[in-house]
Order: sequence, then structure tokens, then C-alpha cells
Amino acid sequence: MRIATTPRLLAVAASVALPMLAAAAPATAAPPGESWDTIFTTARSGLCVGRIDPSIGHGGLPNGGALFNFQATLWGIGDCRVTITAQWTNTDNGRSGMVSQEITGPGYHHYGAEPRLYPGPGHVEVTFTLDAASVPAPAHGRWQMPDYGN
Repeated sequence: MRIATTPRLLAVAASVALPMLAAAAPATAAPPGESWDTIFTTARSGLCVGRIDPSIGHGGLPNGGALFNFQATLWGIGDCRVTITAQWTNTDNGRSGMVSQEITGPGYHHYGAEPRLYPGPGHVEVTFTLDAASVPAPAHGRWQMPDYGN
């Protein structure tokens, strides 16, 4: 009896998941001044693949704060886990920071990554990295943070 190897198992999982990924609904269009890469990933645990659509939420948060949002779906077998890290910089005022969020599955989840960030008004660039194989690697996003007067 021959035991399947990890590469063979990953190939089988990918062949099952790729049609689902291709058929997945596209992310909604980003508002003007925003741009976000859709991220396709494996997981660091389980036999899983997935899609992560990042965005930013601001306005109405205290002190002009913002939150990274991650709409994520992981398909597969086992306890699917991958961590996404957002490294951001406001190119107008030099503020920068980092926030991470663990994505779990299988299934669809919408995460608001804490802690909040306070980039101040201006053009903000972000680089996303994951602790598993992903495409694009790294992924990128950008937005224009309004001046909320605080």
C-alpha cells in the first residue's frame, strides 16, 4: 500500500478548490482612492486554500481611527488557519504601524482586525504578508484617509 505524500495531497486539494475559487463572487469595487489586492492563500494548518479580500473601515470610529477588514473564505479539510499581517505607512505624515489577524476555517468569516490604527489624514499604503503560501506575495492596498478633525 502506498501512502500519499504531502505534495500529492496539496495537489488534490488544489484541484478541488480551484474551481470553487474561480467561481467565487468577486469582491465589491473599492471606493474611489482605494485599491486592494485579492489574496489567494493556502493555510498553515489543515489541508486548505482560501481567498481574502482586505479593505479599510473608517468614519464614525473614535479619534479618527480605522480598522482593517478581511472578508475571508477557507475551503478544505481540518482546522484551517492562516495569519495575515498588515504593515501600513501614511506617506504624507510618516505614521506607520502593523496589525495581524488570524483567519480560521473552513468557511466564510468577516474580521475587523484589532487594534484600531490611527494613521491621520493622508495617503496610506499597506503591505500584506501571510504565514502560508499566497498570491500575490506580498499583497498591497492603499487608501486616502480623510481628515476627521482630531
